Amino acid sequence: MTNRNVIRATLIYLVFFTLMATEHVFEHTYAATVLGFDETNLIDLNWYVFAGIIAGVVLTYFTFALRRWRYKTMTAIGFSLATVYLAYFYFMIDYGVEKEMLFIPLFFRGAASVIISIVFLTSIVQSGLHFFVFPQALTINGFTGAVMGATFGPAVIGEFLRHTMAKNVALLSAEFTNLNQAAVHMPFGELYGMLQVHALVVSMKEIYGWLLIVAITMLVIITLSYGPLRPAAFFPKWRTIRRMFKHAVRVQESRAATD
Repeated sequence: MTNRNVIRATLIYLVFFTLMATEHVFEHTYAATVLGFDETNLIDLNWYVFAGIIAGVVLTYFTFALRRWRYKTMTAIGFSLATVYLAYFYFMIDYGVEKEMLFIPLFFRGAASVIISIVFLTSIVQSGLHFFVFPQALTINGFTGAVMGATFGPAVIGEFLRHTMAKNVALLSAEFTNLNQAAVHMPFGELYGMLQVHALVVSMKEIYGWLLIVAITMLVIITLSYGPLRPAAFFPKWRTIRRMFKHAVRVQESRAATD
């Protein structure tokens, strides 16, 4: 935990996966409750994310691995994609969004997540740790990403949503009074459900706005910071590893025969 790269990765994961926690808190609820998607359409949304992951892996390979772009540059790209994801939902969230319109934000979310994960995993791989503590660093990296992405971030955003929902329900309920003629003859259950859905959309839009401000602030900090570090080396290809392994086996066999 005292290694500089491990600390840096932990802090970046803390911020980044908290920004991306809306994936766990909002997206399924929004698609199922507000947009009314069935299970087939909900499953289809995962293909958009998968396409973003593939694109992010390819982009990282050709830029970060082959061209050795800086860590700062790749981190800025990851946060830029996250900013587009949050901005798209903030400006476009509504009751009549088509499924195809969700391709851009979900695609960018998948690409951003895989870029940040690859970049900071590589930073730990190349941190020069001793072999006996290197597995510990990888374990910390894995647990940090999993915890920030699946538990801490959603817990923070979920608590934020709870308080925001309570505030917006109180504000919006003022319109659903006897003075509103459209609501006078509406059944209470239907009226309450409409109020909850409307408050949910308003609350999600508000939280997306706050997260967008945080993402833009982080992007500005990353852009203005100085980061000359580049990836120093990458693991050899699998055919190189097999060739080295076969050579080592032949050397051992020849020594055994000589003895």
